[in-house]
Amino acid sequence: MGDSSSEIPVIDFSAYRLSLDKPDPSQFQKLVDDVHNALTTIGFFFIVNTDFPQDKVEELYKVSKQYFDLPLEVKLQCPRPQGSAHGYVKVDNECTNPDRPHGDLKENFNYCPQTAGAAWPLESDCPGFKTAMCDFFDLCLPLCHRILEIMAHGLKLEDPLYFVKHHQKAGKDSAMTLRTLYYPPLSSFKVKEQQVRCGEHSDFGSVTLLFQQTPGLLVRNIDGSYIKVPMVEAGILINTGSLMARWTSDMYPATKHCVFMDNTPEEMEKSRQSIAFFGYPDNDAIIECVDKSNKYPPMSALNYLKFRLNQLYHTPQS
Repeated sequence: MGDSSSEIPVIDFSAYRLSLDKPDPSQFQKLVDDVHNALTTIGFFFIVNTDFPQDKVEELYKVSKQYFDLPLEVKLQCPRPQGSAHGYVKVDNECTNPDRPHGDLKENFNYCPQTAGAAWPLESDCPGFKTAMCDFFDLCLPLCHRILEIMAHGLKLEDPLYFVKHHQKAGKDSAMTLRTLYYPPLSSFKVKEQQVRCGEHSDFGSVTLLFQQTPGLLVRNIDGSYIKVPMVEAGILINTGSLMARWTSDMYPATKHCVFMDNTPEEMEKSRQSIAFFGYPDNDAIIECVDKSNKYPPMSALNYLKFRLNQLYHTPQS
């Protein structure tokens, strides 16, 4: 396992930061080229100077920890139902690597506006949780759109808003999801053989925005080894999922990543938090290869989601 972080680029996003109505033309092409180069190689990169409000990140970490500290029976009042992305997923109930015999040692709460409805913790149980999640989702959406636009430029598509136009129905007919995650201390569990915090996997949407509070993520390098992802101050980690790989005929591949652990006493006592925003096209978007190669047959975004969710959730072995 490698320990070098140099393979994951840190890209200055100031040419299209959120406070700008339009890209800065003098710097925009470099931003496009930097993103394209990262996505055609390792598939991961950090963006900095985005104008994303860091205080909102800290606020969501804080209120999420309060939620995860609630008794299990309270958290289970909002379980993720079959066929839905929204709700609470308990430890050992999600298996991001189906080849591993046991579920991941993490828990999470997903906010998917399409299926959320009233399925939220009571305000009295976790004050501000729903508001913080909804506000954060709304902050992520425009940044997601800008990244998609940059990607279209990198692929030299005729319409630079091609991807963006297929991500317009967040909140009604889209699986766009915000996830807050908590990795409890390993001393709380009897860790089973081959069980990890989060198994090797690729995301299955179009683009992911990841906010890290502490180290722990590993990314598969070009040579097949896994490298440690560094902490970058106010940096947002970006990667593409398998749907985007399909859409781009693997020009932008879906890189595998995971959260492993070591068994040192210090590590066993540590917890970990992260926040992930999963960009996903509108349900009725037809995903067909943008290069016209037909490497993959056309498929609706909704049908692809159902296929991947069936792989993700299962009943772990005891």
